Amino acid sequence: MSNQHYQLKLDGLKEPQGQIKASDLHQVLGALIKTAERATRLMATGESKGGKPKWLAETTAFVVTGLTEGSTILEIDAPEIGATAKEHFVQSDFWREPPENSDTALTLAAQAIDEALSDGDSSERFDSGLLDAALEFRKVARDADIKYKLIPTGNARGTFELSQRSYETFEAKKKKLPEPRAFIVSGRLDHIQYSDRQFLLVLTAGQKLRGSIHQEFLSEESLRPLWGKPVTIEGLVHFKANGTPRFIEARKLSVQTSQDSIFDEMPRISVGETAEFFPELSTKSKKRADPMVLWNTWPGDESIDELMAQLD
Repeated sequence: MSNQHYQLKLDGLKEPQGQIKASDLHQVLGALIKTAERATRLMATGESKGGKPKWLAETTAFVVTGLTEGSTILEIDAPEIGATAKEHFVQSDFWREPPENSDTALTLAAQAIDEALSDGDSSERFDSGLLDAALEFRKVARDADIKYKLIPTGNARGTFELSQRSYETFEAKKKKLPEPRAFIVSGRLDHIQYSDRQFLLVLTAGQKLRGSIHQEFLSEESLRPLWGKPVTIEGLVHFKANGTPRFIEARKLSVQTSQDSIFDEMPRISVGETAEFFPELSTKSKKRADPMVLWNTWPGDESIDELMAQLD
């Protein structure tokens, strides 16, 4: 299996250069692996949390090959994605910037951390689960200001730097991320990836929304007869920090009807406010009126007015 090499440099440890407490080493490696797992799973499936399939375990099977001085430096080998998870990133239509075969889970972790630390709020590379994982690096810091730096060597890609200020940024970004909201969306089902239960929904205006089917409600087989056809999807939409949709978790799919044209717009929310699809709901009324009550009622015999009346 092909590997790429990295150095993880720690500055500020109380121990002499080249040394680290076993308990601290355990926490550092735990934070690194969890962040890499969630960054990789997020890019492959749209969600950072979940099980640990074989391909993900192999992709994050890092090997510590040495501990050297220069502060304290962990020498780490990471498997290349092309050798462990190529089929999960093979359809370029799902990706604005697909990973290279020679990239690793540490490449994706570094890119996620870099975008979480940036001023922008439109990144698809981080969600609350990814930020929680990255925040675990501060466990080793405690009273000291431990600084981390991931350094790629050779042909490896991906670098990040972390300090106390980084964790403050992560916390702030996490607060800005909207909670997932229930939506009904219509469009053409395109580019199905059965291995991860994923699909791409193309809306009337040409906008694209990535999604996956919820395994408790739907199976991969439910996608096959609908491929390339107009469909209506009921599910939870996950948003970026700026309120634009990142991903939809489908719990019901059906063939689109003429009545579904009301749902052919991209879901939108104003950050800090309720979903624009249900503009009549105030922040207070959202607590008592859940849009999810519409699930399994559309399409049906009810009119749009009757469906909306259920939210009153």
